[in-house]
Amino acid sequence: MADQITPVFSGGVGRSGTTIVGRILRKHPDLFSGAPNEIRFLTETYGLIDLVYGMRTFVPSQMTTGGKLAVYIPLNPSIKFRYWVFRKRVLDQWWKRINRLGEVSGLHRSMRRNQMVELLDKLEAELDDPVNAGREFLFGFVRSHRRFKGQKFWMDTTPPNMIYADHIYKLLPESRFIEMRRHPLDNIASVIREPWGPNDPYKAMPWFKDRIDLATKAKAKIPVTQHLTLWLEDLVLHKRNESYKKMLEIVGLSDNENMFEFFEKEVTPERANMGRWRNGFEDSERVRRTFEQIVGPVERDQ
Repeated sequence: MADQITPVFSGGVGRSGTTIVGRILRKHPDLFSGAPNEIRFLTETYGLIDLVYGMRTFVPSQMTTGGKLAVYIPLNPSIKFRYWVFRKRVLDQWWKRINRLGEVSGLHRSMRRNQMVELLDKLEAELDDPVNAGREFLFGFVRSHRRFKGQKFWMDTTPPNMIYADHIYKLLPESRFIEMRRHPLDNIASVIREPWGPNDPYKAMPWFKDRIDLATKAKAKIPVTQHLTLWLEDLVLHKRNESYKKMLEIVGLSDNENMFEFFEKEVTPERANMGRWRNGFEDSERVRRTFEQIVGPVERDQ
């Protein structure tokens, strides 16, 4: 029954286009991407992956504040302890949170609290088979969502999805992945304005490099037929139709009039802020030189 829904994950460096891909694809009647569009409970510290397979080794630069606080809890290798922390985070930090726009978001938008408690109770009761229990919890979450109408595909747009894609694939081998990439200096110029990431371009560079490296390693463990790396500049300008077609092919969706209309009207170069890095730093050329020293050549130079 669970296999009737195909999970689709977009991810990459934050502010690289992961959200816009979700906005395009959810216009298709066969794909569901509900509020919140970023569930968080799959890839964050003590998330579903850690519950099922044991704690991962996290690269420090990629841990959220909540994740750092979670690992301060004395480590206990038992699955019962991991479940206790997972449940606490689902009903607390992930239940209601403030998103990047300063708005209240979180899992509370998906269902009533008592429904989530029922899913968590069922998860606990089935932990003798943690992989199956984890799968059933995730698909149960999708089916219990107040906006779910029986679609064949479900999509999540949490940016770290790609750096942990190999772990997700292990749990959900039917998944499809879209890694979004963007001109790296445009990417950094956008990230430093956000409350959740590095606020200095020079501090953002090693953070950026870690994300790209981790995503590259994760993709190597996934069949090439199940992941796509898509450049934002191609999607909005250079190779629009080709990129649009590839996006549908990797997911397994047919074209749709409403989806294509949204793509044509709303996905534009102006909204992508292409080339913003040139005016986005106090000394853009110094930033560029330092990036090349720390990370490497600037790809997709504009």
